[in-house]
Amino acid sequence: MNNLMVILIFLVTLVLFFWGVWKTLKSQRKVYMLAMIPFFGLMIGIFFL
Repeated sequence: MNNLMVILIFLVTLVLFFWGVWKTLKSQRKVYMLAMIPFFGLMIGIFFL
């Protein structure tokens, strides 16, 4: 996987994380917390590098 792909995955994950936080706080619905799963996946993936 080249650097551009890694950066793209990171940016998409970051956008999904903050979108999920914003929607969860605004609507108080727990379903938007699912948008945070890729972020936590990246955090766990860091330990396996």
